[in-house]
Amino acid sequence: MDDGKNIFSPSFITRTLREQSLSLKTKFGQNLLINRDLALRILQYSELRKNSTVLEIGPGLGALTFFLAERVKQVISVEIDGGLARYLKEKTHKLGLKNIELINGDFLRLHPDDIYADISDGGIPGKVVSNFPYNIALKAILKIIDEYESVDEVVGTVQNEIAKRIVSKPGEKNYSYISVYLQFLANSTIIKKNISPNNFFPAPEVESAIIRVSRVKQELPVKKNLFKKIVKAGFSNRRKNLVNNLLSADIGMKKSALQTIIRHHFHNIKIRAEQLSVMDFIELTKGLNQFIRK
Repeated sequence: MDDGKNIFSPSFITRTLREQSLSLKTKFGQNLLINRDLALRILQYSELRKNSTVLEIGPGLGALTFFLAERVKQVISVEIDGGLARYLKEKTHKLGLKNIELINGDFLRLHPDDIYADISDGGIPGKVVSNFPYNIALKAILKIIDEYESVDEVVGTVQNEIAKRIVSKPGEKNYSYISVYLQFLANSTIIKKNISPNNFFPAPEVESAIIRVSRVKQELPVKKNLFKKIVKAGFSNRRKNLVNNLLSADIGMKKSALQTIIRHHFHNIKIRAEQLSVMDFIELTKGLNQFIRK
């Protein structure tokens, strides 16, 4: 691949943006990867296979995109910035690469069917590999695990704090609804943390991490939508206890019945959501299942 090293040079990036009349936009969380070794490490952690289809969110100028194309059957890259998407399409054509599909759109607003409709013959994606745009990283990972059932694994760079939030445990500062829900659906690991801002252009104000999120393969112990509803309600107001939060969410139960179930499971009717583990929420969902409005 030509420009294989230049693409990681800030001067090359600046010149390319100027020549293409493009600019990086803060609102899109565009911090481009400029460390080639780090890019190759992400690919190594991704354990790619030659016959794979990979989905990439926020390709930027293609620091990961073209390396991915060398290693897998097809790459589907979703870029919200119209100018960058145009540049990547032209670059792909110039390089003669037939296995890159560029989709210009907001990933958070796209339905999986929108992605699949643009796929030629490479098959649906089984893995996501990305230097995630900082402003959507957490929402993007949640959307992938929640909606893209074909995707077994996500590997990529996110803010340190986002990585911590994903793997956070009960009682920790970053523990939240998303922590519980993602841990219900997947096993997550921080592969590398405290990555310097100097590895990106422009340099962000925070450190980054590489995270792996692997979908749980076995059948879920409770219905996903019901679990999601209960957990989201439980964390809806951190100043309230679990009973009051569930009542506020109107799950169709009287306070006395709800207190009885909470007391039975946790021996404390004033317990808060942030004190419960994923397994606690699973057991709570089982207990509430017969009372939830259909």
